[in-house]
Amino acid sequence: MANAVKRIGVLTSGGDAPGMNAAIRSVVRACTYMGIECVGIRRGYNGLINGDIIEMGARSVDGIIRKGGTMLYTARCKEMMTEEGLQKAADTCKYLGIDGLICCGGDGTLSETVNGMIVGGHKTKIGYIPSGTTNYFANGIGLSSDVIKAADDIVYGKPKAFDIGRFNEREFMYIASFGAFTQSSYGTPQNLKNTFGHFAYILSGIKELAE
Repeated sequence: MANAVKRIGVLTSGGDAPGMNAAIRSVVRACTYMGIECVGIRRGYNGLINGDIIEMGARSVDGIIRKGGTMLYTARCKEMMTEEGLQKAADTCKYLGIDGLICCGGDGTLSETVNGMIVGGHKTKIGYIPSGTTNYFANGIGLSSDVIKAADDIVYGKPKAFDIGRFNEREFMYIASFGAFTQSSYGTPQNLKNTFGHFAYILSGIKELAE
């Protein structure tokens, strides 16, 4: 990846998770070492759509590893669920010359990234740092759950190709669902996921059954 990518964008999306600042620091320092430009995208996909971008270098990440949360902030973005929002995000990458995008988050974060790239017709390489509640996709393909190693693998490793499916006018990489309980994975509150982990989805499913 290092031979092909000249400018990387890094963002954090979804809920805060332990290790996000450490992952950002690792990405920025690795990029500096490899001579790759790095920009931070603030507030997740809201920032990508609206161009909330900051240049990042080794000094910009000094001391952040001791702080909680994420220095780039994080937010959920309903606009990324629309084709217009996906197109805006992809166009921002093209306009800013971002030819590698690193997303820190869970399966939903990765799904939004993939959909944006496909809708926009771009071939930007995607680096994924799994830091969600379940990380099914990452576990399925053997990505490291250690955010530092995952960040190093993105910068120093080799790109891999994956098949993409299409269901109900949206792309998916791992699972497409329909029928009962499908809203549980999307509607489970972040605070429940932070507290109970995977069990939060079970609680939401039970609640949906009762309704």
